[in-house]
Amino acid sequence: MRFEKLTRVAFSLLLVASLVCAPRAHAGDFYVGVDLNRSYVDEFIDVGGADVLLDGDTTGMRLAFGYAFSDYFAAEVAHTDLGELSTSAMGLNLSAEADAQELALRGRLPLSERFALFGRLGHVWWDGETAVETAAAGISGNDVSVGAGLEFSLGESLSLALSGTKYRLDELDLSVFGLGIRFRF
Repeated sequence: MRFEKLTRVAFSLLLVASLVCAPRAHAGDFYVGVDLNRSYVDEFIDVGGADVLLDGDTTGMRLAFGYAFSDYFAAEVAHTDLGELSTSAMGLNLSAEADAQELALRGRLPLSERFALFGRLGHVWWDGETAVETAAAGISGNDVSVGAGLEFSLGESLSLALSGTKYRLDELDLSVFGLGIRFRF
C-alpha cells in the first residue's frame, strides 16, 4: 500500500509540474479538466462463495490534464475518484471504493464551431478497498477504459463536456457519467 501512496504523490507532482513548466509558445495546446461523476454498478460479486448483487450508484470526481496535438487528437493523464458503494446482503454490510490513474488517447470530431464529439481510449491503474462488516481488504489492478462524449465551447479556451466512460476493474464493469469543464491554455 505504501508504494501505491508514493505513486499517487508522484503522479500529482508530475501533473502540477507539467502545468507550471508548460512553455508559453504552446498556449492553447494544453488543457485541464474537472468532471463531477456519477458511477453506476449492477454486477454479481463473490462473497464467501455466494453470488451477491452489488447494485448502486455513487458520486466521484475526475481531474485530467492533456495536450492537444491538433484539433482532432490529444493525450491526457487523469486521476478519477470512482466513489464508494455500500449495500447489505445476507445480513452483512458490504462496501467498496476505488480510485484510478489513467493514461488515455482522445479523439475529437468537430461538428460545428461550438459542438464536438469525442472518444477516449485509456489504460487505468486502479486501487481500492472492499469491506464486509469490519474485515477490509485492499484491491488493485490495471485494465482499460473506453469513453465518449459531447463538448460545447463557451469561448476560445473554455468548454463544457458531457461524457460516459466504461471502466473494467478486474471482473467488475463500472459505468461513469460526468459533467465537466475544460480550460485550454
